[in-house]
Amino acid sequence: MPKEAEDEPAEKGWARPAYQVRSRQQRDRLMKAGERVFAERGFWQAHVADIAKRAGCSVGSFYRRFKDKEAFFFALQTDMAAHAEANIARFFDDPACREEPLGLVFLRLVRNTARTMKGIEGYYRALFELSLRGQDVWPLMRRLEVIEAAYVVALLEARGVSVDPRTQEAAHLAIRMMHGHIISNLLHGPGPYAVDDPRLHDELALMLVRYLGLEEVAKAPG
Repeated sequence: MPKEAEDEPAEKGWARPAYQVRSRQQRDRLMKAGERVFAERGFWQAHVADIAKRAGCSVGSFYRRFKDKEAFFFALQTDMAAHAEANIARFFDDPACREEPLGLVFLRLVRNTARTMKGIEGYYRALFELSLRGQDVWPLMRRLEVIEAAYVVALLEARGVSVDPRTQEAAHLAIRMMHGHIISNLLHGPGPYAVDDPRLHDELALMLVRYLGLEEVAKAPG
């Protein structure tokens, strides 16, 4: 995890740092439990007691780590963003991204994104509920979009694809459209495909290819 992401919750008063191994393990259990409770009940209907019980710890242990439920969510968001950034880097660092046809690379990207987002559905539900109450929850999400778009552009350059000043903006918008559809699917239900339907992955990969103007090179190996 990047140091700035690790330090941010303590700096903003969201959570107290966990130095001992046991404390870090308890913190990780609380994070996982919170995401599951948010998935079942949403943010506002979830209670600290529910999260603590699911994590196998006391309410007092929760409050020794987090100021309140909102502070807990922002600490969770920081963790999620750090993991997401690491996953994006790992995906694009895979040599297959420079060897496979671009169309297949984008298809794998969509599949991985859909699987990852589905695994933390409760986080996105809580994110939107807080957003509707006026909380500024989007900066980390927007940052991830920019990072992922930059990886896409770097990949295109490495593959010998002509890149112009529009490409970065186009890649950013394409990534946002992909993320947005998957999140909408999780929150509002299939439309028309479920989030784990291969047909959805095919269509979103095709969207990326066409919007970035890569039809001619998407099928060819690097």
